[in-house]
Amino acid sequence: MLKKVTFILFALTFSSLSFADAHADIAEMKEQLQNALIKIKALEQAAKQDRKGKKGGITTKAKKLSINTSGGGIKVKSGKQKFSIGGRLMFDTDHMDSGHATEAKSFNDAEWRRTRINIKGAVNKHWSYAMVYDILSETNAANLDEGYIKYDTKKGFYMTVGKTKADMMLEQRTSSKWISTIERGLLNEFNEKLTYLIGKPGDGGGVKLGFYDKDSRTFGSLSVFDAYKNDSSDNDWILHTTAIVGISPKLGKNNFAHFAASYGSADYEGNSISPSLRLGVHQGDKVTPFNTSAAGDITIYGLEAAYVDGPLSFQAEYIDTEVEHNTTGATEYEWDGYYGQIAYTFTGETRSYKWKSGKFDKIKPKGDMGALEAVLRYEDVSVTDSNTGTVNANDIDIDRMVLGLNWYINKSTKFMVNYVSVGLDNLNNPGGNTSDKDSIQTRFQYAF
Repeated sequence: MLKKVTFILFALTFSSLSFADAHADIAEMKEQLQNALIKIKALEQAAKQDRKGKKGGITTKAKKLSINTSGGGIKVKSGKQKFSIGGRLMFDTDHMDSGHATEAKSFNDAEWRRTRINIKGAVNKHWSYAMVYDILSETNAANLDEGYIKYDTKKGFYMTVGKTKADMMLEQRTSSKWISTIERGLLNEFNEKLTYLIGKPGDGGGVKLGFYDKDSRTFGSLSVFDAYKNDSSDNDWILHTTAIVGISPKLGKNNFAHFAASYGSADYEGNSISPSLRLGVHQGDKVTPFNTSAAGDITIYGLEAAYVDGPLSFQAEYIDTEVEHNTTGATEYEWDGYYGQIAYTFTGETRSYKWKSGKFDKIKPKGDMGALEAVLRYEDVSVTDSNTGTVNANDIDIDRMVLGLNWYINKSTKFMVNYVSVGLDNLNNPGGNTSDKDSIQTRFQYAF
């Protein structure tokens, strides 16, 4: 193309010249030709850059700098240094029947469930960091939801320092953006809200040491956190120790399994456990399954399994939690239970999975109409009290069934609808009876 343009410009210019003014006109012709060549090169470079942008979302690229906006956020890379800004918006609605409300009437409510900004970066292939800020809609305040510095040898070992999740429970490790149901399970709620051994610590933090092996696809970690959220009596640490080891054998293309066992322990030194739970309906009234306890040693044992074969996935977990009385040392409370879940993607996509940390990730739609996933889940939790009795004299049993449909409109946008039924045995709901509480929950999510 450049040769043709050069020849045409030269011919047109040369034909208008007179022999007497040849030297002056040739100089002018050279200047015009150089300007034309510069413009043509700029147009070709812009066209080439535009083609790259359509494929990868790259808007600017130099020798060592790239900017990518394909995911809706922004990712900047310069050599081995990386920086990104992302986040999530989740808008939820809850529709509850009359049997569970304190006023014995149905309710409909909506909330901005999560509004988070993620800032992540790396200075080289070994050192990285992350900060996640949660803007609370009820208080209009920003909270540091997660923040840590990480060192990864890239040879199978890593360490994080700061506030991040303990690695118990498959469902808890999986981001709220990519879990299959709107709310995590009852076992997660019991342990995250009461013992704090599952999920993220409060305003404290700690150290996590982890390993992974590519050949065997094994992984594990040991975490020690100062995590008790309500310890206002003194400045002493209340250390939570958790450990997990797992394996994820790859069985074929889009076909793998997952198995892991976990353990957690803490000494609450007489601090209280004050149970007040919503049982899977975030805007619903709370229930109190047992009385406040002066807790001593707390231990948790967990087992988890999953299997994925293309669009079909199964996952299940079992958790047993024992709380000893601080004075007597006897087991005062114990709750144990399980859940089982099956999901199927009608459009053929497979749930993404990160084997190094043993957790599920997003579903990436293949077609313009997105991906459609159906979910069926059942869970059961039993609460046993050896000393003081639950709020009812008998042991409590709570079961929960969830039927869900998830539409992944594109890789950033997701719509979810859940029908949820919670059954209570020997426990009154806020409406003053033991009738099942049924609800319809929806979520509209944008993650970037």
